[in-house]
Amino acid sequence: MKIVIVGAGEVGFHIASRLSLENKDVMVVDTSDEALKRVSENLDVQVVKGSGSSPEVLIDAGVKKADILLAVTDSDETNLVACLTCDILSPATKKLARIRLSDYDDYHDHFRNSAPHIDTIINPEIEVVKTIYRLMRVPGAVDVNEFEGGRVKIVGMRLEEGNLLDGLRLAEFPSRLGGIRPLIAAIVRNGELIVPHGNDVLCTGDLVYFISEATKLNDVLRLFNRRMKPVNRVLIVGGGRVGTRLADFLEGKNIHTKIVEKDPERCRFLADRMNRAVVLCGDGSDQSLLMEENIKDMDFVGWSRL
Repeated sequence: MKIVIVGAGEVGFHIASRLSLENKDVMVVDTSDEALKRVSENLDVQVVKGSGSSPEVLIDAGVKKADILLAVTDSDETNLVACLTCDILSPATKKLARIRLSDYDDYHDHFRNSAPHIDTIINPEIEVVKTIYRLMRVPGAVDVNEFEGGRVKIVGMRLEEGNLLDGLRLAEFPSRLGGIRPLIAAIVRNGELIVPHGNDVLCTGDLVYFISEATKLNDVLRLFNRRMKPVNRVLIVGGGRVGTRLADFLEGKNIHTKIVEKDPERCRFLADRMNRAVVLCGDGSDQSLLMEENIKDMDFVGWSRL
């Protein structure tokens, strides 16, 4: 498989590193000599100097024979033009682009369905917000992923001391747990990944990943002494890009939201932007402010520095 990566920054470098380990034919494009030198000296990939938005540069990089183009520079405009150029030169090549600015949020569907026909758009801030929301809904979870439109979930939970599952062999689950039979997908113990088998025993401190249908998730969570509960009240400390996106998202879910931001100018921006969220101008580390806003009654409190 041939893959062209436009952008040799931190994101492009780590993607190229992973793909090279999988023996993929990788070509990295960037305008920076320093970035390309880092890639060529540390990874088993090829490099081309130039702008990923240039047709000639993409042709030199072999885009016409590429299976995938990844546009992951720090510039949304460069990523969009790179995908558009690729769409002209090689329509069959799958295109993935990192698009960060909120100005483009309303146009993601257009970018997919019309030129430049981007197959997958990745917005890091949107992904962060979705991850936060998934974790909010599963108390105590370290990681939550969803499949089949949310009908199937993979959840990572830390096994606490004294838990019912502590010291239990996986093969004993059917007889000891009755009708609840969580499918254990992986165990992380002392930083080591364990692919579970029937004779494996769960231990205190294990990070246990299990698969569950959404409708049965609460039953499985009870095994970890947890239970799902509705999230109705949220306090966000920090009204930066991620905090603002999270507040927008929660408003769409009809969740009562408060934002604490110490920059008066940013507070004015947030007050104009938000429909129902309450914007408080103050220091989120001020205990008296948090007590005044009844932090103890909140279902979830999050700190955002971005």
